[in-house]
Amino acid sequence: MTTAFLKLAVRWLEHNCRYQYMDELLQYVRFGLMDVDTLHTVALSHPLVQASETATALINEALVYHQSIYAQPIWQNKRTKPRFQSDTLYIIGGKKREICRVKELRYFNPVDQENVHIAGIANWSELAPMPVGRSHHCVAVMGDFLFVAGGEVEHATGRTCAVRTACRYDPRNNSWAEIAPMKNCREHFVLGAVGEYLYAVGGRNELRQVLPTVERYCPKKNKWTFVQSFDRSLSCHAGYVVDGLLWISGTFFFNLEGPEAVSALALVPSTLENKWLSRSPMLQRRVYHSMAAVQRKLYVLGGNDLDYNNDRILVRHIDSYNIDTDQWTRCGFSMLTGKCQNESGVAVHNGRIYLVGGYSIWTNEPSACIQVLDVSKEGKEEVFYGPTLPFASNGIAACFLPAPYSTCPNLQPLQVPHHKIGTV
Repeated sequence: MTTAFLKLAVRWLEHNCRYQYMDELLQYVRFGLMDVDTLHTVALSHPLVQASETATALINEALVYHQSIYAQPIWQNKRTKPRFQSDTLYIIGGKKREICRVKELRYFNPVDQENVHIAGIANWSELAPMPVGRSHHCVAVMGDFLFVAGGEVEHATGRTCAVRTACRYDPRNNSWAEIAPMKNCREHFVLGAVGEYLYAVGGRNELRQVLPTVERYCPKKNKWTFVQSFDRSLSCHAGYVVDGLLWISGTFFFNLEGPEAVSALALVPSTLENKWLSRSPMLQRRVYHSMAAVQRKLYVLGGNDLDYNNDRILVRHIDSYNIDTDQWTRCGFSMLTGKCQNESGVAVHNGRIYLVGGYSIWTNEPSACIQVLDVSKEGKEEVFYGPTLPFASNGIAACFLPAPYSTCPNLQPLQVPHHKIGTV
């Protein structure tokens, strides 16, 4: 389509000799979406293009973009992004009952808004699967690319363990590419995109040892390097990026008497020092919980605490943290009854937090439930059921990502849900 647009542009310029508009018009040609062979063909295809310094510069820009495969997420501009795309919810990997780890990548397409809760499976479309199935992994979005790192995988022997592998999904051509592996194997950790880097924090390694280490990925170099470690080992914590800072809450702390859930909040600034700063502790200890941010407030959702016997107990309360005042508040709304979710995926879109799948310690079963928390209007918050997952899963990851028309041609805009089953 981009090549056809260029041909039309050249014909329009040649008609009545409109060459004075050439430099301006060529800025709208998305050379970065052409493959390398096509770019070379275009560069030699027409005297008008060959004679234009602007055309030469734009073609060279696109060639450099393609040569620097790993750096593409931080070199994105209007000439490398598809025109027609709409944000939608993606789900990645997870753990099924019958299949331990899954490779699937799916996006939600609300083709039937009225019956979306009943016809959940029909509203999820499959895309290219990950190179390997994994659960309890982490995802991050940078430059409209989806990054997946770590998690648990199942080997041929049936044994599962944490891995260091990482990969990147390009929604423009529905393809995956391996990137450099992390230095540590990690599962039950946090991954966040801060500036031009990805940060991986804590987690458990292949020996199930809890890690204090932090490493960051540089797309330009396709390389992970260790940065300032945390002041304690972290596992089953939650994290979210807002205002260029990676916020972390909760963890398991292991002492001589066994594990303890710790209430803590800390952050890493996007500076060369990468120093960790402490903030006010949460109102309640949590692990296996989720964190999300809307309008300069962090929300912690679901998860467990530990009782005096070190048994997991559910946390139904939702607490919010004001970034400006460093204060926590217990929200007047909570998770839906019987649907306290742990080990869930989380994603945010238009002031709504989507809590995806998870595990119930009441039933010892994974969940196909999505709870949606609409916190876009203070004092008018709502909690309701979203679409049903195509399969029950915990250790699943979720995100919102622009879906190009080329790979998701029938995608409908994500509307305010009509399928609210419960509200507060």
